Amino acid sequence: MANFSTDGKLCIERELDVTNTDLQFEDIITRFNIPETCRWITDNKYAKVCLQFPDDLLSVSAAIYHEIKERTNADLYILGDTSYASCCVDSVAAMHVKGEAVIHYGHSCFTKTNIPVFTVLPKSELNMDSVKKLLFDNFNTNDNSDLCLFYDAEFEHSKDEIMSFWFQNYPQSYMAFIQIEETDDRILGRIIRNKKNENVPVDVLKQCTCIHLGSRGQTLFNFTVSIPALKWHLLDPKENKVDVLEETVWFKRRRFLVEKCKDANIIGILVCKLAGDQTKDIISRMKQLCRVNGKKSYTVSVGKPNVAKLANFPEIDIYVMIACPENDLYNNRDFYKPIVYPFELELALNSNRESYYNYHVTDYDELLPGKRHYCDISHVKDETDLSLITGNIREMKIQHTEAGSMDLVEKQNWALENIGHNLQERSWKGLEQKLGETEVKQVEEGRKGIPLQYTNEPQ
Repeated sequence: MANFSTDGKLCIERELDVTNTDLQFEDIITRFNIPETCRWITDNKYAKVCLQFPDDLLSVSAAIYHEIKERTNADLYILGDTSYASCCVDSVAAMHVKGEAVIHYGHSCFTKTNIPVFTVLPKSELNMDSVKKLLFDNFNTNDNSDLCLFYDAEFEHSKDEIMSFWFQNYPQSYMAFIQIEETDDRILGRIIRNKKNENVPVDVLKQCTCIHLGSRGQTLFNFTVSIPALKWHLLDPKENKVDVLEETVWFKRRRFLVEKCKDANIIGILVCKLAGDQTKDIISRMKQLCRVNGKKSYTVSVGKPNVAKLANFPEIDIYVMIACPENDLYNNRDFYKPIVYPFELELALNSNRESYYNYHVTDYDELLPGKRHYCDISHVKDETDLSLITGNIREMKIQHTEAGSMDLVEKQNWALENIGHNLQERSWKGLEQKLGETEVKQVEEGRKGIPLQYTNEPQ
């Protein structure tokens, strides 16, 4: 058994270092925008404010707390362990203390929230001389091809220097700026502008070669699959090189999962984000998609998902996860059942969408009414279809009646499994109270010690 698990003694005696020596900032006030933060709190007269930190900044959270406390009269709370992902504003935890606003530190996914937020982005030093050389060596200034430059959020403090150099040497090109506030032409927290500082639609990038200044990660990945462009390049200032990006294998896998959605009879709507009204809207839309196609859906909320939690629902064939675009669980293959994006369920169950596509939508907000990729819901047109995975003919259990109709319909010759019924038939059902059935006994002393060696166990 020891070959399959970690020695319990090592886990119990392990010491955790809560101070990160790599994050000793000399100037906390400037590094974390303390004056701007305090001015925002004071101007809006917030009395109770939450400070949300990712795990890698918890070591400086107390220092930042004291700096803000000295400059404002607000009641401050530190949020450490977020409900889902540290890039999302944890409005759920803020509501527990009746917080009026949140100061969000670190990397952000820039999704909409239902609480006022002041974002303090990370900051990293940028060697502009090295960046300039890489751009000149790989992208000709006299070339007529259109270019667009993206940059990581950690370089937001250097955007003026980047913009000045970029438009001076590539005047016909575009640049993607970080846009925290919600606007109609924003995509994945970015807005595209030209040299005249005019906003341009994201469709212009279809004829552009895009360059991302930063490092590999989920943000860059979302750009490459969600923003159609002629080609994507990564300019990594830390590695001092330029790479060409292709996600062909990833797209093949996602097309396979679209077919899995068509084969599924029971779909779990996995909720991993609670902030914003758009979360309720996309859940309702996923339910409607399942309903008009005759598929059973269950809403599952288990906090931060892991393999063990989702294994409790073996009846579910596939999960559609409602989460921010930065969530990397979509690509995790450890789960017993696949996890897909809302966009993939749309492709599988909404016949109004094209079957073949060369782009992806990682931000589910784009699928809602009035947004860029919204499409009216319509059930599949054919009642029979051939599964490309099993090779069998699958019956498309289409619901022909409109929701709310009082007309009687003939019962279909198929049945959907009932998870509640299956749970009742299981031998183990978890903790049960059994009120009035348990004999009342005298209170007696229980075990003492640690699980590795209780005091009443033999040596």
